[in-house]
Amino acid sequence: MTRHLRLASHIHSSWSDDCDWPLPKLARTLRRVGFDGALICDHDRTMTEDRRRRLVEECAAVGAGGFLMVPGIEYQDPDHVVHIPVFGDVPFLGRSLPVLDILKEGHSAGAVTVFAHPARAHAHARFDERWVPHLTGIEVWNRKYDGVAPNEWAARTAKQFGLGPFVGLDFHGPRQLFPLSVTVESDRTDDWTAVIDALHAGSYRATALGTSAMSVADGPVGAGLRRAERARRAMAPRIRQLESKIRRRPAATAPTGDCR
Repeated sequence: MTRHLRLASHIHSSWSDDCDWPLPKLARTLRRVGFDGALICDHDRTMTEDRRRRLVEECAAVGAGGFLMVPGIEYQDPDHVVHIPVFGDVPFLGRSLPVLDILKEGHSAGAVTVFAHPARAHAHARFDERWVPHLTGIEVWNRKYDGVAPNEWAARTAKQFGLGPFVGLDFHGPRQLFPLSVTVESDRTDDWTAVIDALHAGSYRATALGTSAMSVADGPVGAGLRRAERARRAMAPRIRQLESKIRRRPAATAPTGDCR
């Protein structure tokens, strides 16, 4: 029977150098907030082929406990601007490769390839139409870099080039938890290769706030969220300054002597 699997996408773990969450802890936390599985993508800068194989094995072990984990690696280009998550059991491609090489090799090996967080470091300015035949999709909403609103450029580009819309938590810790998911149709809940097949076939939906991420991006809700995100970013420096002042304030001294 076909099920709708709600997957948390773009998830980092202790296999990366900037996250200390082991896979079993991730599975428990993500399950608690309503996810059925996760698309893992740990950084290429921490990887070797041996480490990648051990990551795949641990994903399978956690998946045997009932929470599906799809292994993957987030590759970066030589100057760390463009990032490409590559999902699937694909031999390690190498560190900091040119984007077109990552896409061609990942695609030819049967992986799912995604252009991640195009807003980060203005990565969208490097988008190259030569990528399109080798790209599965593009993140139209990345929680870490887009905040509480979808990315207008990414949604428009996904439509223009027929790329699959993805959403990503870019999870490094609980601050990135948000109602964004990749919902896959699959009759296999115990085999992540079925998820890869479904993503290639387009049998999935990028969902946000319980509905289609693309409908949010295109409609008045998306416009309102973008206004809210601009206001949040404008206020953020002031909030950080206030937090810094509070941290520097000396603690109150306890009163001494008799109290009458």
